[in-house]
Amino acid sequence: MNLNRQDWERVLEKACEIANATEHEEDPMFGVHVEGMMTLLNELEAKYGPQSQILATRADYLEDYSERRTLYQQALDLAKKSHDTKGIEEIMDSIKQLDQEEKAEPDAGAEGSEAGRDSA
Repeated sequence: MNLNRQDWERVLEKACEIANATEHEEDPMFGVHVEGMMTLLNELEAKYGPQSQILATRADYLEDYSERRTLYQQALDLAKKSHDTKGIEEIMDSIKQLDQEEKAEPDAGAEGSEAGRDSA
């Protein structure tokens, strides 16, 4: 089942709110808007079931690289099954961007474990 255009417009509006909140450093509304996005995506997933657009959008707003990669892969699998060429391209772009982010922070995962060792 494809997402209703009106439902997807709600996601786009929420994405704009998030983008506007990030324009101002440390805007306290950023977290509120991201939480609102996750709630909206949960509603849409309950209504439509797992959809590549929903999974990929959820991944876009997660901080954990591993979780993001898992969701992007699930989204990619769904897009391939539905022969969604545009969706496949967009998800592949997101995966490439994730790869770049991970390379820019090669020790991101190790920092937490090092901090734990330092305090021991």
